[in-house]
Amino acid sequence: MAELRALADGDPRIRFCEPVPYGDLVETLNGYDVGLSIFPPTTFNLAWCLPNKFFDFIQARLGVIVGPSPEMKRFVDDYEVGLVLPDFEPASLAAALEALTPERVSEWKHASNRHVHELSGEEQGKIWGRLVADMVAGAR
Repeated sequence: MAELRALADGDPRIRFCEPVPYGDLVETLNGYDVGLSIFPPTTFNLAWCLPNKFFDFIQARLGVIVGPSPEMKRFVDDYEVGLVLPDFEPASLAAALEALTPERVSEWKHASNRHVHELSGEEQGKIWGRLVADMVAGAR
Protein backbone atom coordinates (compact mmCIF):
# COMPACT_ATOMS: atom_id res chain seq x y z
CA MET A 1 0.00 0.00 0.00
CA ALA A 2 2.87 2.36 0.81
CA GLU A 3 4.31 1.80 -2.66
CA LEU A 4 0.96 2.56 -4.32
CA ARG A 5 0.53 5.69 -2.23
CA ALA A 6 4.01 6.84 -3.24
CA LEU A 7 3.28 6.24 -6.93
CA ALA A 8 0.04 8.24 -6.68
CA ASP A 9 1.51 11.04 -4.60
CA GLY A 10 0.67 14.42 -6.08
CA ASP A 11 -2.00 13.14 -8.48
CA PRO A 12 -5.25 14.86 -7.46
CA ARG A 13 -7.30 12.23 -9.33
CA ILE A 14 -6.20 9.45 -7.00
CA ARG A 15 -7.13 9.05 -3.37
CA PHE A 16 -7.07 6.19 -0.95
CA CYS A 17 -10.16 5.64 1.16
CA GLU A 18 -10.34 3.86 4.47
CA PRO A 19 -12.19 0.52 4.55
CA VAL A 20 -15.88 0.66 5.44
CA PRO A 21 -18.00 -2.00 7.18
CA TYR A 22 -19.67 -4.34 4.70
CA GLY A 23 -23.11 -3.12 5.78
CA ASP A 24 -22.14 0.38 4.60
CA LEU A 25 -20.42 -0.69 1.39
CA VAL A 26 -23.23 -0.29 -1.15
CA GLU A 27 -24.23 3.10 0.22
CA THR A 28 -20.59 4.23 0.16
CA LEU A 29 -20.01 2.91 -3.36
CA ASN A 30 -23.12 4.71 -4.59
CA GLY A 31 -21.19 7.98 -4.34
CA TYR A 32 -18.95 6.83 -7.20
CA ASP A 33 -19.53 6.23 -10.91
CA VAL A 34 -17.69 3.07 -11.98
CA GLY A 35 -16.42 -0.06 -10.26
CA LEU A 36 -13.39 -1.96 -11.55
CA SER A 37 -13.29 -5.74 -11.34
CA ILE A 38 -10.18 -6.89 -13.19
CA PHE A 39 -8.49 -10.16 -12.26
CA PRO A 40 -5.83 -11.49 -14.64
CA PRO A 41 -6.39 -15.24 -15.07
CA THR A 42 -3.33 -16.42 -13.18
CA THR A 43 -5.29 -19.37 -11.75
CA PHE A 44 -8.33 -21.36 -12.86
CA ASN A 45 -10.44 -19.72 -10.13
CA LEU A 46 -9.43 -16.21 -11.16
CA ALA A 47 -10.06 -17.00 -14.83
CA TRP A 48 -13.66 -17.97 -14.06
CA CYS A 49 -14.38 -15.72 -11.07
CA LEU A 50 -17.59 -13.81 -10.58
CA PRO A 51 -16.72 -11.90 -7.41
CA ASN A 52 -19.12 -10.45 -4.88
CA LYS A 53 -17.63 -7.02 -5.66
CA PHE A 54 -19.13 -7.23 -9.14
CA PHE A 55 -22.61 -7.56 -7.64
CA ASP A 56 -21.84 -4.93 -4.99
CA PHE A 57 -21.17 -2.49 -7.84
CA ILE A 58 -24.52 -3.34 -9.45
CA GLN A 59 -26.35 -2.93 -6.13
CA ALA A 60 -24.67 0.48 -5.76
CA ARG A 61 -25.99 1.35 -9.25
CA LEU A 62 -22.52 1.81 -10.72
CA GLY A 63 -21.16 1.13 -14.16
CA VAL A 64 -18.67 -1.74 -14.20
CA ILE A 65 -15.41 -2.15 -16.09
CA VAL A 66 -14.10 -5.72 -16.19
CA GLY A 67 -11.31 -7.64 -17.82
CA PRO A 68 -12.26 -10.28 -20.39
CA SER A 69 -13.07 -12.88 -17.71
CA PRO A 70 -15.81 -15.06 -19.23
CA GLU A 71 -18.35 -14.92 -16.40
CA MET A 72 -18.08 -11.19 -15.73
CA LYS A 73 -18.04 -10.52 -19.47
CA ARG A 74 -21.29 -12.46 -19.84
CA PHE A 75 -23.07 -10.34 -17.23
CA VAL A 76 -21.69 -7.04 -18.55
CA ASP A 77 -22.71 -7.93 -22.11
CA ASP A 78 -26.13 -9.36 -21.20
CA TYR A 79 -27.15 -6.47 -18.95
CA GLU A 80 -25.17 -3.66 -20.66
CA VAL A 81 -23.92 -2.36 -17.31
CA GLY A 82 -20.40 -1.49 -18.39
CA LEU A 83 -17.37 -2.25 -20.50
CA VAL A 84 -15.28 -5.37 -21.06
CA LEU A 85 -11.62 -4.60 -21.67
CA PRO A 86 -9.93 -6.40 -24.59
CA ASP A 87 -7.19 -7.72 -22.28
CA PHE A 88 -5.74 -7.33 -18.80
CA GLU A 89 -3.09 -4.76 -19.71
CA PRO A 90 -2.87 -1.51 -17.72
CA ALA A 91 -2.71 0.46 -20.99
CA SER A 92 -6.13 -0.90 -22.00
CA LEU A 93 -7.65 0.18 -18.71
CA ALA A 94 -6.04 3.62 -18.99
CA ALA A 95 -7.39 4.04 -22.54
CA ALA A 96 -10.88 2.97 -21.43
CA LEU A 97 -10.88 5.42 -18.53
CA GLU A 98 -9.64 8.25 -20.76
CA ALA A 99 -12.44 7.56 -23.25
CA LEU A 100 -15.26 7.62 -20.65
CA THR A 101 -17.92 10.26 -21.03
CA PRO A 102 -20.54 11.34 -18.49
CA GLU A 103 -23.23 10.10 -20.90
CA ARG A 104 -21.72 6.63 -21.16
CA VAL A 105 -21.32 6.33 -17.40
CA SER A 106 -24.93 7.49 -16.95
CA GLU A 107 -26.16 4.78 -19.36
CA TRP A 108 -24.32 2.10 -17.39
CA LYS A 109 -25.61 3.40 -14.06
CA HIS A 110 -29.19 3.41 -15.38
CA ALA A 111 -28.72 -0.16 -16.67
CA SER A 112 -27.47 -1.26 -13.23
CA ASN A 113 -30.51 0.36 -11.67
CA ARG A 114 -32.85 -1.44 -14.11
CA HIS A 115 -31.31 -4.83 -13.28
CA VAL A 116 -30.60 -4.34 -9.58
CA HIS A 117 -33.36 -6.72 -8.43
CA GLU A 118 -32.61 -9.63 -10.75
CA LEU A 119 -28.88 -9.33 -9.97
CA SER A 120 -29.41 -9.19 -6.21
CA GLY A 121 -28.05 -11.84 -3.89
CA GLU A 122 -31.56 -13.04 -3.16
CA GLU A 123 -32.41 -13.64 -6.82
CA GLN A 124 -29.02 -15.10 -7.74
CA GLY A 125 -29.24 -17.37 -4.68
CA LYS A 126 -32.50 -18.82 -6.02
CA ILE A 127 -30.72 -19.76 -9.25
CA TRP A 128 -27.93 -21.48 -7.32
CA GLY A 129 -30.50 -23.27 -5.18
CA ARG A 130 -32.24 -24.64 -8.27
CA LEU A 131 -28.94 -25.75 -9.81
CA VAL A 132 -27.88 -27.58 -6.66
CA ALA A 133 -31.31 -29.21 -6.29
CA ASP A 134 -31.15 -30.38 -9.92
CA MET A 135 -27.68 -31.85 -9.35
CA VAL A 136 -28.79 -33.66 -6.22
CA ALA A 137 -31.90 -34.99 -7.96
CA GLY A 138 -29.78 -36.16 -10.90
CA ALA A 139 -27.39 -37.99 -8.58
CA ARG A 140 -30.15 -40.15 -7.13
